[in-house]
Amino acid sequence: MIQRSLLATRVAPAAFWLLVAAALLHPAALNAQTKSDARPVPANATPKSVDELLTIQREVQAVVAKVLPATVGIRIGSSQGSGVIVTADGYVLTAGHVVGRPGLAASIILSDGRVVRGKTLGLYETPDAGLIKIDGNGPWPAVACSRGDQLAPGAWCVAVGHPLGYQEGRPPVVRVGRVLSVQDHRIRTDCPLVAGDSGGPLFDLDGKVIGINSRIGGSTDMNYHIPVEVFTKNWNRLARGDFWEDQLPRRESGPLKQVLSSLAADATRCVVRIECQGSDVALGTIVGRDGWILTKASELSATPICRLANGRRYTALVVGVDKHFDLALLRIAADGLPSAPWSTANDSTVGQWVAAPGMSDEPPALGVVSVPRRRIPAVRGVLGVGVGQAEGGALIVRVMADTPAERAGLRENDVVVQINGHPVPSREQFLDRLHEHVPGDEITLVVRRGRTTAQLTATLDRVDTPASRKREVQNISDIGVSRRRDDFPVVLQHDTVLRPTDCGGPLVDLTGKVIGVNVARGGRTETYSVPTDVLLPLVEQLKTGGQTPAGEAVVAARPSAQPRIVTAARVDPSPAIQQDDPAPATQP
Repeated sequence: MIQRSLLATRVAPAAFWLLVAAALLHPAALNAQTKSDARPVPANATPKSVDELLTIQREVQAVVAKVLPATVGIRIGSSQGSGVIVTADGYVLTAGHVVGRPGLAASIILSDGRVVRGKTLGLYETPDAGLIKIDGNGPWPAVACSRGDQLAPGAWCVAVGHPLGYQEGRPPVVRVGRVLSVQDHRIRTDCPLVAGDSGGPLFDLDGKVIGINSRIGGSTDMNYHIPVEVFTKNWNRLARGDFWEDQLPRRESGPLKQVLSSLAADATRCVVRIECQGSDVALGTIVGRDGWILTKASELSATPICRLANGRRYTALVVGVDKHFDLALLRIAADGLPSAPWSTANDSTVGQWVAAPGMSDEPPALGVVSVPRRRIPAVRGVLGVGVGQAEGGALIVRVMADTPAERAGLRENDVVVQINGHPVPSREQFLDRLHEHVPGDEITLVVRRGRTTAQLTATLDRVDTPASRKREVQNISDIGVSRRRDDFPVVLQHDTVLRPTDCGGPLVDLTGKVIGVNVARGGRTETYSVPTDVLLPLVEQLKTGGQTPAGEAVVAARPSAQPRIVTAARVDPSPAIQQDDPAPATQP
C-alpha cells in the first residue's frame, strides 16, 4: 500500500520519490488498500458485554498508538487549530477556517512538541476543507486516508486534536464516539469537540482518516466533520493553492449583483471609508456637497481620515455628535461632492427590499425590513440583588455571588435609602433609579444597616448567566456585532448582513433612494438604520456644532446616562436578577 510505504521508508532512491510525487497528483493513491488490509467499518455495533467493550478498547488503543505521531497543532497568526499529516513529505489536512487563505506562514507543532514551519495551500470554503504543507520533504510521520464509501451510521470512531489550542506537555487529546449521520459534505458524531479541535482528524478503527473536525452545535453530540473524500477528490486544487467555493444561490448571487449595483449607483458615490489610526472603523455618508459626512460616532477613537471613492484622503474635523443615535457629523476640506439621493417617503414596510451600498468596488448587500420601525432600549446595568420592601427604602433580600453588589459590600437585610443622592423610599423607586444606568456606570448607595448608616459605591455590570453567555456566542458569530448597538430612539431594523465596520453607510430602497443610514450591527439577525425623516433634521442641528440637546431630541427618548462602549451581546433589558424573589430568574 503506497501510504504505508511512505511511513515505513526512511531513505528512498530518486526513482521512488518520483513515484511519490506522481501519487500527489492522483489522490486515489491516498486511498489505496490491499485486500488483506481491508475490513468492514463496524456499523450499529453496540456492545452487549464487558468483553465486547474490551474488544473496542483494544482497537481504540491500537489506533491511538498509530495515529498520535501524525496529529499536529497549528498556529497561524493568533489563531490555533489542529491537523493531521497524510503524506511522508508533509501535507497536512485541516479545516478551511484554520487555513484562512492561501500563502500564509504556519507553525506546525508535532506530537513530541517540536515546532516546524509550513505554508497554507488551498482552501475549499463550502465544505471547510484546507491544506497545509510542511517546509522540507521529511519524511514526516503520516497516516493513511480511508476511502470513505464504507462509512455508515453506528461506526465507532476516534477524534483527536488540541481542544482550546495546543498546551505544552499535553499530547493530542483522544475522544471516542460513533458516527451518527453521513452526508456529502458532513459527518456527525458524538465525539465531543471544542474550539482548537478544528482541523483535527477523525479516525475509523483501522486507524485511517475518515474526516476532519470542522464545527460544533449546542449539544455535545452535535460535532461535525468534513469527509476525507472531499480532500482526496479535490487534492490537485488544494495542493495547487486554489481558494474557491461552490456557487450557491445566495440573495445577492449572479445577475442580481449587477441589478443592485445599478440601482444603488447614485448612493454608492456618496459612500466614504472612515479610518482611525490606520484601521477601517466605519463607512460614512456624504450629506452635504461642501464636505459634510455623517458616520458612526462611537467608532471614532482618534482623528478620522475620510477616503473617498476616487481614492483621495482627507483629515476630518468632528463638528457635532448626537449620542441618542450614535452619529457624528464630520467636515472635510472638499467641495463639489456627490449629493445623496434622499427619499421623501417615510413609509417603509415589513418585507420591503433594501440594499446597503459600500465602496464602489463592493456590490450592495441585500435584505428586507424585518419589523415596523421601533425603539431599541438600553441594556440596563445590573447590581446583582434581590429586593423587597422595607420601611423607608428597598430591602436587600439576597446578594448574588461575584456581582457588583457583593463587591461593593452590600449585605442581606441592608435597606437602601438613596441612590446617587436621590431618596428611594420604595422598592419600585429603587428599581426605577437603578434602571436609569447602564453597565459600567458607578453609583453611590446610602444604606441603613441596623442602627448605622453606610455609604457604598458600586460599578454596575451586565447580566451574566449561562443563557446570556450562550446568546452572546450565537449573536457575535461570523461577522460580529457593533460595540454600541442599543439605546436608539427609533430605527429601521433589517436583515442585511453588514459588517460592523460598514455601519455609517446609506440604506436604499428599490428606487435607489436613501431611506436611512446604518448605525449598528445589532446581532446575527439584525442591522439598525436611522430613518431619513429622523436623520435629516439631526444633520441640520449637528451643523451648528456640538451635541443634540436632550430636550430637543427629534424623537422623544431617554438619552444614555453617559457615553459608553457596549462589548457583549445584546441582553434583554428586564431586571433578571434585580427582583424581590430570593431565587434569581434564568434569563431566556
